Amino acid sequence: MTEADKNIDFEIIWKKIHNQTTEEEEILLSKWLADDVSHRSYYSSAVNYYENGSQFANSASELEKALRKIHQKTGIYSPNRKAIIIAISSVAASILLLIYLQVFNFEKPIITTLEQQAQSIVPGSNRAVLILADGSEHDLTSGGSSIISADGTEIKNSGTKLEYQGKNGQPAEMKYNTLKIPRGGEYFLVLSDSTKVWLNSETTLRFPVQFAGDVRNVELTGEAYFEVSRNEKVPFIVTSGNQQIKVLGTQFNISSYPDDQNIYTTLVSGKVEVSLTSDPEAKMTLSPSEQSVIDKNNFQIRKSTVDVSPYVAWKDGRFVFQDEMLEDIMKTLSKWYDVQVVFANNADKELRFTGNLERYADFSNILKKIERTNEVEFQITNNTITIQ
Repeated sequence: MTEADKNIDFEIIWKKIHNQTTEEEEILLSKWLADDVSHRSYYSSAVNYYENGSQFANSASELEKALRKIHQKTGIYSPNRKAIIIAISSVAASILLLIYLQVFNFEKPIITTLEQQAQSIVPGSNRAVLILADGSEHDLTSGGSSIISADGTEIKNSGTKLEYQGKNGQPAEMKYNTLKIPRGGEYFLVLSDSTKVWLNSETTLRFPVQFAGDVRNVELTGEAYFEVSRNEKVPFIVTSGNQQIKVLGTQFNISSYPDDQNIYTTLVSGKVEVSLTSDPEAKMTLSPSEQSVIDKNNFQIRKSTVDVSPYVAWKDGRFVFQDEMLEDIMKTLSKWYDVQVVFANNADKELRFTGNLERYADFSNILKKIERTNEVEFQITNNTITIQ
């Protein structure tokens, strides 16, 4: 076996774990794995290291960071990108053992300080408060088979889903309910016309108990994913801040938090019309995979083609970040885990990361994945996260 046969580019391992290898790389990796049991052990460790999908982008800087941390722990020099290889030899065997014990630590896990600090921080859950037209409030968290009857409409709550089962005929009077999702909460709603709505943390939706007339109007603050029941004669309209979305039947996500600079509408399927309530003539039509952005300062609408996954993954239990600033990532995480975030250095807010994380993961696991970049460290005091 030549010296080259003993080595493999770490990027090939990364790409295999994330299903991005070419046919040639598959052949190289298969041969390398078959050559020695230590190769297979190392590969298993790498799989454990990236256990929840791609934490960071496959770039020169990110791969160097990962290997640099390993080299720092083992006390050896950190090479440049072209020299990032895994050397399997009798000399490297002891180095690999140190890597297993100090970095991957998969056989005998030790509770670290960060894990201990984060033990009281848990992911969000199904939590919501329903406010009826008469002003009475109902905590939906307990769930069960509770049924609330209002104006001939059955309102069923399962603890994860609130469903309105509309009755035939026009209501004598339009009455509105409000569903409020607290920080660290989420809920699923089925409106009386069978429209489905997934509501994210810190979100409020105001909607009719039963729809009537020639439009279906709802009002949103926060973030929600809509799957609108098609009715060509009665368009569905979502008002959010100074924005109106008009649809017949489609799937889209709106993010319109009061403390955000922009309102984002991301279309998954169908077609929607975006307009301004202050200027109805300022309108724009979106097609699938297009996103509109309204700047709250100048109230101008612009649109672009995007990968929709980072904007809608939350409803399917994932956080997907693509070259996103750490400040925005931590803002998203803080809403879900109900924590406060403090940056010791404002420059760290602009650090950018790419990652795919489990929405229901232990908070310490998510923080450790970010720490692996060697860019920042986290300290937790009660429910306050300090980044330094």
